Amino acid sequence: MPVACLVVPSLALACELAHRPQLQDHPVVLTDAAGLRVAELTAPAAQRNVRPGQTLREATALCPRITILEPHPAQNRRFADALRDAMASVSPIVEQPEPGAVCADLRGLDLLYPQPGDVERAILQAAPPAPAARLGVADERFTAYVAARSAQQGQAHRVPAGQSAAFLADKPTAWLPLPPDDQERLHLFGIHTIGALAELPRHAVAAQFGLAGETAWLAASGADPTPVAPDPFVHTAVVESSRAEPPLVSREAILHSTQQLLRRALRHPRASGRFVRRLRLRLVMEEDRLWERSQALREPMSDRDRLWLPIRSALERAELAGPVVELELELGALTAESGRQPSLFRDGARRREQLNEMARHLKAQHGRSPLSQIVPLEPWSRIPERRYALMDYDP
Repeated sequence: MPVACLVVPSLALACELAHRPQLQDHPVVLTDAAGLRVAELTAPAAQRNVRPGQTLREATALCPRITILEPHPAQNRRFADALRDAMASVSPIVEQPEPGAVCADLRGLDLLYPQPGDVERAILQAAPPAPAARLGVADERFTAYVAARSAQQGQAHRVPAGQSAAFLADKPTAWLPLPPDDQERLHLFGIHTIGALAELPRHAVAAQFGLAGETAWLAASGADPTPVAPDPFVHTAVVESSRAEPPLVSREAILHSTQQLLRRALRHPRASGRFVRRLRLRLVMEEDRLWERSQALREPMSDRDRLWLPIRSALERAELAGPVVELELELGALTAESGRQPSLFRDGARRREQLNEMARHLKAQHGRSPLSQIVPLEPWSRIPERRYALMDYDP
């Protein structure tokens, strides 16, 4: 299963440096959202012992000539969306696991891109020019991600089939899909490369780090089983946006503009006769500050007045950092109309319907159903693990 991965490491800092190319080779740090600590930094800053998490005072003491930049979340989000759109122009199966990283399943594209290197050129040509992204292609998702991290800016790196383990051997364990605490434990054990982890027995890694450790061991061994899982609702959404000139200052003006977006979204042909299960509202303020809220509705609804209630409540509670210059409203997880047939056995049917409705609500909120059900496989088996299995509960 060939997988492509488009990556911009340290996306927020890369976006800032793209607008200030004269700072590329200088010690630079990007602050966190509160503006108190170091979130990301350049290699020259790291050479002066500046580390993420340090206070700005500590960073300045270590490097008096350091340049401190503030993040612009709206700018970063626009670039992340542009990366996703670039990959979606080549493959219909696209996943964005994190801002600055996009994966795509390349199965079935051989006829469209028959020559070696065609698909890589198509993706890089569709990607935004600055900051330059890196592309990796491999048979496994994690290997493609590491290949992208290893490529030069604006270039592609393809790992031949069957060579994933050898390619990953000397790469740092910091790229493994493990939480920070487990990363620290690996360093305490003296494991600093992906190949060193792959040399350990699988059961020993699973005993120490659990399911996440076993998944990381498979990825390190060149056998990552994780598929590309696109957002199930990406094609069932209506997005309306508007730009405010002059910027909106009063809360009443923001409410009025958002209500207009809701009217436009409900008039969209895709929303006709459909029910909305998820709402997302994004406000961009001056200096590219971002305010965003998402909400999964307890039950699908199509009535404008009922949809307006949660939107208005969120806006009235919002703490905005400045005048609003751009508004965007998304009606997501659109579903078809459905009737409800009452049952003669009301108690059991009501409980089942409530359970199904909650499962659909959780799926709309998290992208997949977090509930499981016990399914009999071989109840007569003498091996307990073969008698039953857990399967996703997806009504």
